[in-house]
Amino acid sequence: MPIFDPPIKEEILGGGLVLLEEMMGDDLTPARVARISYLSSGDEEANKKLLVKLLEMKHFSPFEQQVFRFKIEGIPMYIGEQLLRHRIASPLKRSFRYTSPDKGTIIEYTPEGLNKIVHIPPEFFELRESHIQNKEELLKEILDHIKKSIELYQKLVESGLRKEAARTILPAGLRTSLYWTINMRSLMNFLEQRLSPKAQWEMRQLAKAVVRILYKVVPLTIDNYLKISGLEAHLRD
Repeated sequence: MPIFDPPIKEEILGGGLVLLEEMMGDDLTPARVARISYLSSGDEEANKKLLVKLLEMKHFSPFEQQVFRFKIEGIPMYIGEQLLRHRIASPLKRSFRYTSPDKGTIIEYTPEGLNKIVHIPPEFFELRESHIQNKEELLKEILDHIKKSIELYQKLVESGLRKEAARTILPAGLRTSLYWTINMRSLMNFLEQRLSPKAQWEMRQLAKAVVRILYKVVPLTIDNYLKISGLEAHLRD
């Protein structure tokens, strides 16, 4: 299994990262393993043609032999929970039973400082340009709420409350990290659902980052899959 050192990375959500650390197989692995069905063989060009044919026929089981291990950092907890719905993947998520949201660092209580710990959706900052009444007060209340939640968490822990109990008052946008191991067939299902305009904006940014990484390691597979499936258009949305 190739190990990428340094990992192949893409930045997301103004402070998050998607990193590909390990991979099993290569671009033509699905074509090579598919040949076991007929005990056939083929050169590189023949395997490229077979790979495209497999995608066109929606014969996806050979793509389960391509496996990727991602480390995903700095995503809001609610996006982490959505990732867990893709049950064919194998996630391992950061635990706030044992770790503090501030990671032991000094928090800067500014919009930029808070955004390092809690993902603040762009819509919140767009309030400044909106026609909503009291928009500046609304933005201030949002940031104050986040600040007070973190301060209260710290106060509870310092008072002796267990982290696993204190974490219940933390905001849902708290940034977390996880390992995510998934095969290409399951990734296709993930991209079909999460590149859709109906998916949450943050999740779409994650899906697009995964696509950009796949273009660096399995360009033939991902390019043909996106074109054949019609998902290519969603990358421009």
